[in-house]
Amino acid sequence: AKDILGGRPAPHSSLAHFRCVVAHEVRLLAESPDMVFDALAHAVSRYMGTTRMTGQVREYRNAEGKIIAFAHEVRKGRVMRGQWFYADDEAARSYVWFHSVQDLVTRAIAADGVDVVDLGPSGDDSFSELKAR
Repeated sequence: AKDILGGRPAPHSSLAHFRCVVAHEVRLLAESPDMVFDALAHAVSRYMGTTRMTGQVREYRNAEGKIIAFAHEVRKGRVMRGQWFYADDEAARSYVWFHSVQDLVTRAIAADGVDVVDLGPSGDDSFSELKAR
């Protein structure tokens, strides 16, 4: 994990991480060519937000070293919250999200004073159902 520290660039302040967020948001939100610019604007906002928050970043890379996904985790009070960004379907096929959630929950159980894990908002209802399990 890479800590996000005040007064320093966030460890995920890179073009590779930005591309990951853009690919993630465009894939989820741009249901038609007319929606690409709205999805791109949303991606810029999400990237700006994630690089300005506290917490830790956990990167997932493929065999060639390319960032295929990353998780941004924040702890506030008794809650650990995760948000995830996937560059492409390679990350989904490698079950990165499941590994990341399992790791987050395991660390939350072991942490003193944490009793809630927040998996963040979902793009659609089917994903919300998966998170509930």
